[in-house]
Amino acid sequence: MRRESTVRSARPRHPGAGSTGEKCLIEIKAFGGAGRGDDLWLEPNQVETLEQVPGSHLYLVTNARSADPSEMRVLDLAGEQLRVRLEAKREKHYFEVPMPVAVYDDLHGSSMGAPTVTGTEFSLQVLEAVTVLHQRGYHRIRFVAMWAPTGLHVRMFVGRDSEVPGGHPREEFFDQIAYTSLDDADEPARNFAGTTIPAWWSAEMIADQILAAIPPIEPRADDPDYVARIQDLFEHHAAARTVPLTEDERG
Repeated sequence: MRRESTVRSARPRHPGAGSTGEKCLIEIKAFGGAGRGDDLWLEPNQVETLEQVPGSHLYLVTNARSADPSEMRVLDLAGEQLRVRLEAKREKHYFEVPMPVAVYDDLHGSSMGAPTVTGTEFSLQVLEAVTVLHQRGYHRIRFVAMWAPTGLHVRMFVGRDSEVPGGHPREEFFDQIAYTSLDDADEPARNFAGTTIPAWWSAEMIADQILAAIPPIEPRADDPDYVARIQDLFEHHAAARTVPLTEDERG
């Protein structure tokens, strides 16, 4: 097994489930392939945390490198199964947690597919990522969302104010901004900011990817009025679960 990523967060107990207010510790391990029968590579602090924090979950994301997002699965290793697996750990320079095929198959049988996101939900995720960048001081990063002339898609752009001044950017700037065209299909991942963004990415992760995709920009924190408008836009549409349009144009 090749470890692709590790994420620790407080989330609802089941992937894709609605929030009930109950929080727990989640470690996320990603396999490039299926990972069936492979041992888990856990760092000492991860093992210590999983053993000490009651109700911890270890999410195993399979086929993370697949070109087909529908092949991804999220296996939830928790409770007694997690405790027994951790007791069987073998210390090397890391902890190798045995994952017998029978345990894998049991988890796979009760697992959920990769989380999905609609176009509306993805636009809200991106807008939240922009608010994260504003909180970091990048006030000159702009968000624009408008209807395509057909009225069937929403065009969404994120970039510096020099390339995204507030309207539809000129085509010569498209290699310097993050943009996409969204319908409202339910998808496990969407292409944006130079990569494929899975539905489970946090606003912070999307914010980091936006910064990596656009030309360098300084966090000058010099446009609080724009930041306040975008925060209001996000809060309004997040509450209504509607597309956060900055211009209501239907062509």
